[in-house]
Amino acid sequence: MFVKEIRDYDRFSDEADIIISDGKYDLLCYCFPTEIPKKGQTIKTVTALFAKNMMRVKNNEFIIKKMTNYYAYQLQGEVIDSLTPKICIGDIIIYLDSSLPKDIKEGEYIKLSVDRLDCTLG
Repeated sequence: MFVKEIRDYDRFSDEADIIISDGKYDLLCYCFPTEIPKKGQTIKTVTALFAKNMMRVKNNEFIIKKMTNYYAYQLQGEVIDSLTPKICIGDIIIYLDSSLPKDIKEGEYIKLSVDRLDCTLG
């Protein structure tokens, strides 16, 4: 995961809106606190905030749908850890701020809504 594009950087508050990528999939993330991000810089973590409406899906594919709110997404990815919990979309690993339903297991695909994605730079 790396910084593909810097949308906005506020020097006063040390926060940025950046597009992260794995080379195939792209996501808009909020990044704080940060120094000026650089294109190609490694992403350390991505966290989905206010994750909700989680449900198992039968089609094993990665889907990213941008919603109308600035940072909001509807995501579909593979569960790679049901305890932590985290999913992947391609090579992008996303930690969830909410527990997964107990009947969802690692290796299954889920669909969920998130209000914001936060990232930290590596």
